[in-house]
Amino acid sequence: MERELLSLLNYQDVRGAVASTQDGLVVASAGLDNFDAETVAAAGSALVSGAGGDDPALAIDLEGGSLFLTRGEELMLVVLAEASVPQDPLANVMIESVARLDSQLAGSGG
Repeated sequence: MERELLSLLNYQDVRGAVASTQDGLVVASAGLDNFDAETVAAAGSALVSGAGGDDPALAIDLEGGSLFLTRGEELMLVVLAEASVPQDPLANVMIESVARLDSQLAGSGG
């Protein structure tokens, strides 16, 4: 799973990525220390529970950057990026990535 997240760091202006359960338990992270990964996963979980709807991707502009969240079947993927990152292409990359992560989790018996 870490390899999948590390590949996201190669995407334009992405600074960190966290794969977690939808209730905020960190499964893997890249570009962030453990404390920051847990904080990002918890924030993502709060956003997922409050967002509702069927849209698989969510983008939130923050001071100094953006937070992107994509929900899969079992996992969610949260990415921190510079404000300048193109949102639609990143959302598509994240949707594909979270599908692969879900598949990896299912393959491990998790």
